[in-house]
Parts: sequence; C-alpha cells; structure tokens
Amino acid sequence: MDNAVVEKFRDIHGLTEEQIKIYENLYNSKVLPVISRHYLSHLVTTIEELINKKNKQAFLEDIKKEFNSMDYKAIEKAVNRKMLRVFSIILVPVDSGKLKARTHLIGGGTGALITYWKELPESQIRILIAHELGHVATRYLLDDERSASNDGLATLFGYIALQDRNDFYKNKAKNFTRESNLIIYNEITNICNRRNM
Repeated sequence: MDNAVVEKFRDIHGLTEEQIKIYENLYNSKVLPVISRHYLSHLVTTIEELINKKNKQAFLEDIKKEFNSMDYKAIEKAVNRKMLRVFSIILVPVDSGKLKARTHLIGGGTGALITYWKELPESQIRILIAHELGHVATRYLLDDERSASNDGLATLFGYIALQDRNDFYKNKAKNFTRESNLIIYNEITNICNRRNM
C-alpha cells in the first residue's frame, strides 16, 4: 500500500500500521486468491440467475393449482427470494481429462459442472469457460437440447461474451480507474463520510 495512504489512515482515521497490514494481508492472502479462481464470475452468475428465474417460474406454475391463494403467495415469495437457487454452475479445475474443458450436466436439470485443466494459462481458461457457458445457455436458456452440443454455437456465445468483456476493459473500465492511490483514498473517504451518507 502507498505510504502516503498509510499515513492518512493512521493520522486521520486513527488506525495503526498493524491494523492496516492485517487488512491488506486479509485481502491479498484470502480474498484475492478466491477472486482469481472465479473466472468470468459475472457471466456465470448472470446465466445462473436467468436459468433460476426461468426454472422458478416453471416450478411455481406446477404447484400453483395445489394451494389456495394465501398459501401460494407465501410459497411464491419464498421461491422468488434471490437466495434460493434451483440451478448452479460450478467451475472445477482438474489435472487432466479428455478435453481441456467440459460441461457435465447435473441430473434433474439442477446445474452444470464445468471442468477445465488447471495448468492452462488464465487467458485460455477464460476462453474455454466462455465456450462451455455457451453450451449451458443453449441448453437451458434457449431450450435447445439438440443444439446444446454444437461447438460452433458454443463458440459463438463465448465470442460474444468475451467481446463484451473486451469492450468493457478497453472502453468502460477507464471510468473506474484512478491515476493515483491518493485519489482513490480521497474519493472513498469523501463518499463514505458519515455526514454524506
């Protein structure tokens, strides 16, 4: 962490250098390694969310006729809570396999397991996961079981997703970067000042 920023946290916020090091270490040793394993996490979460929404609605339609309106409203509210997941996408690094990456569908349409070779470069892992997500999207969002194994369609989806990420980092990310650590410090302390919240 930049020394000028450490001084500000120490002098203005009354934090000790030990506290600062503890938090910096927490982020670098615990949070960052997990973040680095969540390849394309926004895309994975978005596809999960879309499939969950669709599956929840189908589930609710199936049980609607079994309950009176009061009971159904309570069930509908519980099912539609974002915390309830009826479909999950799990990414698992593996040592080897027949393919560099592969989608394994979980029985009952409750999820997909995407395995990928863990020794591959991160740039290749991201490409492979985007491709595999194309298989999942085709199967569960477009309801096209026949085309779900079509590598051309999965590659097309992967391309569109990666192009979107590329545009974000090339163009939009500029709005979220700062020229110095002090600018970041000033912005966060000004915005998070309790009087301004």
